Parts: sequence; C-alpha cells; structure tokens
Amino acid sequence: MTATLRVNNLSKTYGGGEQAVLAVRSATFAAQPGEFLAIVGPSGSGKTTLLAMIGGLLAPTSGSVEVNGRDIARLSRGQQAEYRRALVGYVFQTNNLLPFLTARENLTVVSAIGGISSKDASRRADQLLEELGLTRRSRALATQLSGGERQRVAIGRALMNDPELVLVDEPTASLDSQRGRQVVRSLMDEVKGRGKLGIMVTHDMEMAMLADRILEMHDGHVRERMKDLAGD
Repeated sequence: MTATLRVNNLSKTYGGGEQAVLAVRSATFAAQPGEFLAIVGPSGSGKTTLLAMIGGLLAPTSGSVEVNGRDIARLSRGQQAEYRRALVGYVFQTNNLLPFLTARENLTVVSAIGGISSKDASRRADQLLEELGLTRRSRALATQLSGGERQRVAIGRALMNDPELVLVDEPTASLDSQRGRQVVRSLMDEVKGRGKLGIMVTHDMEMAMLADRILEMHDGHVRERMKDLAGD
C-alpha cells in the first residue's frame, strides 16, 4: 500500500493563558507516495511537534492530518494505535535499540510484537539488513555497532512492518557529515525504492538538500523552500 498525506491548517498549542506556546501555526501541505521530504528549521521551530502529529503520537489543537483521506485525529484510540502500528514507521533521534539484542534481533522483535510469523520476520530482517549494508554486522549486539550502523538498524526496524509512512527525526544529529550522508541515502533508497512516503526532520541543510522537497519552519510557520534557494 502507499500513502497520500494532506496536512490542513494544522496547529498545536502547549499550555494556556499567558503561558501558552503556539508550536505549530496553521501548517498546510500535501505529499505523495514516492516522495521524500525534509523539514528544516532552528531548534524550537516546531519540527518535531509537526512530525509527532503526522505520526499520530500527538493530538493537534486544530486542523487535520489526512492519510489516504482519513483524518487520524478523528480515529478512535484503537484505530489510532493500529494506524501507528501498521501504517507508520518512526525513526527517533535516539535510535532506542535494545542493547542486549543483536542488530538482527532488534528487527525481528518488531514483527514478533506485530504477530508476524518468525519465518516471515527472519526473511524480512535478512533482506533489510542486506539492503542497508549490515549483513556482516547482523549478529553484533547493538552496543557493538557504530553510530551510523545503529541508525541504519533503526531504519530497518522502522521498515519491518512495511509502513506507508516513514517518519524520521534528526537521523544524523550524532553523526559526522560522511556517515550522515550515508544514513540519509540508505533511508531514501529504502523509502523511494518501495514507493513509500518519507519525511525527515533535520537541522542540517546539507542533508535536507538530498530530499525531493524542503519544508522550512520558523516560529511554527511552515513554507516550502525552493531547493535552488536552500543554500542562500
């Protein structure tokens, strides 16, 4: 399956009264399967909040997030949980790998939770590890992997259940430029090669330039930035 995303006048306010903080202000944009978007902006501009609302981790104050025509904020709790489990693959800034498991086991455990057979999970994990260049490191514990390898395992884990949306929060924050570029290219190859929709939050304009489109956030406002102007 593939996902079509429409974000309509989406806003999020934290707190109330004089202490209220408007983190996202009337964000509106759309994206199609096969696209890879980057969301850029300074710290505190609302990037992670926007990504969390798209991923169904955070409820909006107003507006909507429509995935394949369904407003996810209007789904029941059970439906939202199913949306996150079946349709969304999330790569967090901290990779959150289980340190006592190997790279391969960190992938297969996801499918075990989702009820996929161990045979299918093993086949899927081996395929992803090969595509991400991690076959030789599949039996290494998470604690024995480099930063770039851990991020690639986190990407593989997010793809295990074949999600329609792949959402990534600052995947290169702890990596040098060369390893960061390798991780982002691996991510894009997986997302675009499978006809999925990928959205990456990043503070790094060099990494953002690898994406198909760039959305820029400032004080909660979102605007699309032309790539030929992105380096200005």
